[in-house]
Amino acid sequence: MLARISRFILTLLLCIIIAFPLFYCISMSFFTNIDFTDAYAHFLPSHPVLDNFRTALQNRYYPRFIINSLLTSALTAIGRTLITVMAAFAFTHIRFRFRQILLIALLGTMFIPPDALLYPNYRTIAGLGLIDTYAAIILPSLFSASALLLMISSFVSAGQEYYDAARIDGAKDSVYIAKILCPMAGSVVFTLFLQAFISSFNSYLWPLLVTNRNSMRTVQVGITMLGFADGGEYGAQFAAITIIVLPFLIILGLGRKRLSEYLSGEIRL
Repeated sequence: MLARISRFILTLLLCIIIAFPLFYCISMSFFTNIDFTDAYAHFLPSHPVLDNFRTALQNRYYPRFIINSLLTSALTAIGRTLITVMAAFAFTHIRFRFRQILLIALLGTMFIPPDALLYPNYRTIAGLGLIDTYAAIILPSLFSASALLLMISSFVSAGQEYYDAARIDGAKDSVYIAKILCPMAGSVVFTLFLQAFISSFNSYLWPLLVTNRNSMRTVQVGITMLGFADGGEYGAQFAAITIIVLPFLIILGLGRKRLSEYLSGEIRL
């Protein structure tokens, strides 16, 4: 009983520590300018206002920044998930020459520092004439060795007998992947999709390198260019940040069950 109470208290404290910055950011998005300049610190707005959100959304480029981030993040997550699923299927269900050597080479990319790939990737994108395009932001993020490793582990535990039974029934590989394999590993697939979406949405350095026009900037890059803080509109700055957080809260809310299954190890196979 004491152990359960201790775990509950510890979990509650960790939740408070993690959630407090988010709560404070949302709270400050409703602040007036007086709340920011008052001699005493405020945790809640004295008079909540929505003008900060109106100011943020009326900015010339801010809505475009959000659209760019959501579009590139969604396409990156979809593309990486599809590539990872197909590659994991090939390595676990198909026997071909040099399979192990190729797998070792792909997994070996995990030991390459990401910063070491910035210059080669930039030269490649620039050589293809893709600067200031969505493809420039998306293409380098379509493969993840760590995601491939997790997907292979999940597909191996599914067992070869399901694939053999599907082949006997005349099912194509695409049908087997879509209707049998992916639903069995649904928690892993969703978690990798969510991880790809978040990492792409939070990316700062790479979108900064491959975009020059303001209309192509992502929100992580563009939010530093809005100038709200320079103009003393601190509430609008925090309102802009709060709007960025909303897609993550929606996705986490919709996929909370699947994510909990994966994190707790209760993946149904």
